[in-house]
Amino acid sequence: MTRILIWNIQQFSLNKIFSVSTVVSRGHGGLNDQTAALQRRAVINHVLMATQPDIIVIVEVSSGENIAGALATPTGGLEAIAHLLYGFNQHIPVVGGWNAVPPLYVGTGGRTETIGIIYRRTDNTGAVSRYFTGPNIWTGGVAGASVPPGVGAPPAVPYTGVPLPLGTVNIDGMLVPPGLGPARQIPAGALHNGNAFENRVAARVDFDDAAGTVIDFQGLRQPYMVTFTEAATAGGAIQRNLTFFVIHAPPNNAAAAAYIHGLSALPDAVGPLGANETRIIGGDFNINLLAPDGSPSGAYNPLTNAPNAYTLLLQPTAAGAPANLAQYRGYFSTHIRGKHNDADSLFLWSNGLAHPSYYPGYGYVGSDFSAVPVASIDNVLVWPFAGAPHDYQTTVMNLVTGTPLTGTGAPADNPPRGAIAMTPTLSAAPIGWPFAPISGDYPGIGVARRMTGWDNYGRLRNTSDHFGIFMTV
Repeated sequence: MTRILIWNIQQFSLNKIFSVSTVVSRGHGGLNDQTAALQRRAVINHVLMATQPDIIVIVEVSSGENIAGALATPTGGLEAIAHLLYGFNQHIPVVGGWNAVPPLYVGTGGRTETIGIIYRRTDNTGAVSRYFTGPNIWTGGVAGASVPPGVGAPPAVPYTGVPLPLGTVNIDGMLVPPGLGPARQIPAGALHNGNAFENRVAARVDFDDAAGTVIDFQGLRQPYMVTFTEAATAGGAIQRNLTFFVIHAPPNNAAAAAYIHGLSALPDAVGPLGANETRIIGGDFNINLLAPDGSPSGAYNPLTNAPNAYTLLLQPTAAGAPANLAQYRGYFSTHIRGKHNDADSLFLWSNGLAHPSYYPGYGYVGSDFSAVPVASIDNVLVWPFAGAPHDYQTTVMNLVTGTPLTGTGAPADNPPRGAIAMTPTLSAAPIGWPFAPISGDYPGIGVARRMTGWDNYGRLRNTSDHFGIFMTV
């Protein structure tokens, strides 16, 4: 099994995790930008240490449109991925080291961003090596292009890199990190680009429909297709081919539903599987898993119903409306609100009497921008699905309560608890949290104010309005 973390880290950029600024910005609890970034990085590291992923997928990495080529712009988002990769190879040593997929930009105008993918080059033992295989090839250089195999420069010629201006990100170094040797050659039997060198392949963001016509996504963020091959380090025998489609659908319910319908007809995503291939569709779908009454919304039916064959990893457990909607919804929540300090709010709290706020949801699940309870909008689908659901160890990495979700009084509809152990990241929580928080002085003073302050919920929400999803596949 491969350990995978997919997380929309809101507007992920270098200033999210690293800053030298001593300016004290509003909303950072009186801390300067440098210290606030350090604490956000600690939040992210908390999840990484709990999950120990082999592949890390970060959605919503900042990028402008790069008119000179397909690469994300060499600004904050690209720098953040390079910063993480360098830190991993320097401070989180693993067998074989770490690589990153050179990020391409998706979308246009205000929707433009990229996807960050960092991966371990081998398993824990070093017996199985993991290669980035495309599925496209790269024509070379910082102004190159991602093109289908057979177009442009032949992929079997290693790209040796060119000197880059001082201060720019070394894109080639993402696939040939310093100290890890020359570019690796993809095993001959890989599903994509066998015998090519890892630094001559690229992700795919442009697609054809069933008729062979280029699909116009009309400015929306295209699916981000990335492929890997896992092979025996000795001899190169293929163990498995992994194909990812990373999604960031438009933030509109009708548009998101149309996006999923379009994805369900995308030949690359729903065509016949290749040899030893497992496909994964994951990310921010911006559409609710649950209907307002808690019953299944059917949002993913186009991908899970015949003729398609994907299985949803985070899926409803109640056949219809659940017995306790407020509590049940919290187990599926991947999206959280900004902090609320109004007198009528049960945000992160409960009066313990007529208006309980149930574990694990309380009042923080959902969105500030919708009257509909938009709470479960991130998910992962896999094809083929082998074994029982628990074999995949799917866990919503809930930073507020910690995981697995094993608080008292779970609803009767057997919601997903998760399998990964992670402590809560609230640093000054009262005794009993998160099982039975009660405060008579909420909001605004004493322990209640600390719960919503920077040291607790404030820095979590400032890191991202999404929780990551971990799974073994």
